[in-house]
Amino acid sequence: MLKSSRKYWVIALVCGLAAALLFNIYIQQVKTKYEPDDLVDVIRANVDISRDSLITRDMIETVQLPGKYVHHDAIQVSQDVVGKITCSDISSGEILLYSKLADSKAGEQRLAYKIPQDKRAVTIGTDSITGVAGYLQKGDRVDVFATIDIEQSSSGSIPYTVLALQDILILETGSAAELDQKSETVKRTITLAVAPQQALPLILASERGTVRLALRSPIDKNLATLTPFQKNDLLYLAPAQPTVQE
Repeated sequence: MLKSSRKYWVIALVCGLAAALLFNIYIQQVKTKYEPDDLVDVIRANVDISRDSLITRDMIETVQLPGKYVHHDAIQVSQDVVGKITCSDISSGEILLYSKLADSKAGEQRLAYKIPQDKRAVTIGTDSITGVAGYLQKGDRVDVFATIDIEQSSSGSIPYTVLALQDILILETGSAAELDQKSETVKRTITLAVAPQQALPLILASERGTVRLALRSPIDKNLATLTPFQKNDLLYLAPAQPTVQE
């Protein structure tokens, strides 16, 4: 009797396993039959991301959606979003769009998004002489020369010219009002990206002296070391006169 009962238990177990296997095969067939064949990867936020935040890899995840339901502006590669700044709030579970990144067209109007990390935007006034005849453009790099009067104890003040800053990025030319109006006139202001310690001599020179910008070649990364220059130093620049023999 015990042996007969055991046989039935074995048969039941085998039938159960077979049924589970057949059911799993059926589910896989149904899944394959109805699964979209146009799935694409998209990047989704897995946490709430506030505006003006730096996106890190742990804030996002890759999911698959049917291609016909994917927004044309959806980000599909994580490298395109990690390290970027958001220009609007993003909710957890939301598919990330290029238009919500600061370097997209949606963020072009805010100068703050164009400032490199650890830099500050400082604007100075220029004219056709101090501003390289109006040839300066956004993205150019310049050196800043400053001429300022230095008080002397006995002989009053003496003007000195110094190379104050080198290889400085131009963020914008002209004011926001001029940019909005797409003015074709020569720009009278230049906005530079400088470190906080660089802003000090730049502001002092522009407030108390005269600033002249020198346009650099885009491939020139060399930095020069120059001593301050004054009027008397011009004498040493004069070429030696040839000796006349009688």
